[in-house]
Amino acid sequence: MPSSSSSTVAAAAASSSSAAPSPDAMGPRKPKKDGAFKQLSVEGNGKRMTAAEKQRLKRYDRGEGNSSKRAGSHKLKQRIRRGEAKIGAAAKRAAQAELLEPTEAGVLEAEGELEHTSRFTQRQLAQAVDAQTACKAYDMTLDRLGPYRISYTADGRRLLLGGRKGHVAIVDWDGSHAGVHGTPRVLHEVQMRETVRDVAWLRDQSMFAAAQHKNLYIYDGTGTELHCLRPNHGHGAPQTVQRLQFLRYHWLLASVGLGGHLRYLDVSTGVTVTDVATRLGDCSVMRANAWNGVMHLGHANGTVTLWSPNMHEPLVKMLCHKGAIAALCVDRGGRYMATSGVDGQLKVWDVRTYRPLHSYFTPRAATDLDFSDRGMLAAVHGGTVQVFKECTASRAAGPYVSHRLAGCVGEGLRFAPFEDVLGVGHSKGFCSMVVPGAGEPNFDSFEAGPFQTKKMRQESEVVALLEKLPPETIQLDPAKVNTVDVNPRERQKEIQAATAARLAEAQAGKRAKKKTRGRSKIGKREKKKELNIMDERRKKRQDQLEREREKKQAKASGGKPAKPAWDALDRFAPKAKKIKKS
Repeated sequence: MPSSSSSTVAAAAASSSSAAPSPDAMGPRKPKKDGAFKQLSVEGNGKRMTAAEKQRLKRYDRGEGNSSKRAGSHKLKQRIRRGEAKIGAAAKRAAQAELLEPTEAGVLEAEGELEHTSRFTQRQLAQAVDAQTACKAYDMTLDRLGPYRISYTADGRRLLLGGRKGHVAIVDWDGSHAGVHGTPRVLHEVQMRETVRDVAWLRDQSMFAAAQHKNLYIYDGTGTELHCLRPNHGHGAPQTVQRLQFLRYHWLLASVGLGGHLRYLDVSTGVTVTDVATRLGDCSVMRANAWNGVMHLGHANGTVTLWSPNMHEPLVKMLCHKGAIAALCVDRGGRYMATSGVDGQLKVWDVRTYRPLHSYFTPRAATDLDFSDRGMLAAVHGGTVQVFKECTASRAAGPYVSHRLAGCVGEGLRFAPFEDVLGVGHSKGFCSMVVPGAGEPNFDSFEAGPFQTKKMRQESEVVALLEKLPPETIQLDPAKVNTVDVNPRERQKEIQAATAARLAEAQAGKRAKKKTRGRSKIGKREKKKELNIMDERRKKRQDQLEREREKKQAKASGGKPAKPAWDALDRFAPKAKKIKKS
């Protein structure tokens, strides 16, 4: 039996090999298709990709890769292949992540060329959207204690209002606390009985900070005072705090004020990390870069400086406007910065190259700016609020949404996280606007979940304390934190050579100053011209002076002619022959 079965298998193999056509008979070979990571389904079930999946993967494709055919070294070929495989796997993972983002952002679109989205009023938008979103467009009248500064929590569930005349309120702005969406409700309110210049939430809705008349105060979620940070109790030199910013991943509360001192306070330990003197005068404009934790300060001389708690000098100093900086903001990715000056210009900058991209003219200087989760830019100037869409990569032709604050002046504005809502604090209270497409529809519950329970919030606070980043990690490029400088000496030489080349280029471009100090006057120049002219009168005067000089020398030598001065080469001169007497 084994022999017969083996012969049968051998015969079948021979017949199949004889029946197989030759490569020449099959014709030219078809080109190879893309790798397996581009052909298999992104769902990971082993099936082939559908047309929709290919279109989804095409959005993350990085173009044609590098070919390893012409590489001479075998190691280089392997390196190229591994790199291309990693790029393809990253594209596939990005396409797979879209399965976890079922919600897509919608935007407001005009039907014809004569129709503009900026002409739609909030009442028209409320009639066009769903009932839950329509209830988020409202006005709160607080006309006695304004103007108001505002702050949203990281999950967007709580709103903090701080009036200039001491009124502080914690508001459930969308009614989620009461269970009735769209019905705002004031949870707690406190009258400080002194000036409140700025307010800011800390890690979550359990604590917030308020910059008051003389000191900086920390309160809990109900408005009960927890700490009073007096300057003369180890918290730096006395100054009036104007602006506050909180770094969530570092647990640092940054403050700046009229004294021009930038201070970092560690909220978890209550210790002042550093107190930096900017030496640029009073400062009332400050925003944090959420990507790297660097603070952006706007000054009265039109410059914007970037600061880190690790250095007492600015990391970058940019001249942005001809006048004082009125407001600035940085987008969520840390790539773009928008600035507004008292010169009436609104500029968009590329933070990676520190160069301006676009500029706009506003009727009045914008008092506050903010970027949304999806890159929309909002500006409030006077009683007008304007929102620009797609204004970073290209220049926007006009505002996307515009709103008029009737009879009041805007003070501050912020986009609500994960919502198509823009909150504006003004002199008569608070205004909530609907801006379609502003918020990120898909959120990460491990980062900031809008539907967190009390237990989840407590656990996330413990995890955040364990994963707290030290202040030394705040730098321009946070990707260099886990890198090692292999040869620091060569790197130092490169930096010195680049610095010398930059200084030489700057020195070559400078024009030499004419430090004449009166020597270039007309009279002086005419006298210089006369000194270069040799006339007969001047020649006689020079001869006369020469004869007088010779007479003085002869008189000094006792009537004998003066001997010529001895030179070292006189030793080689031929000696005079002596005549012998006969």
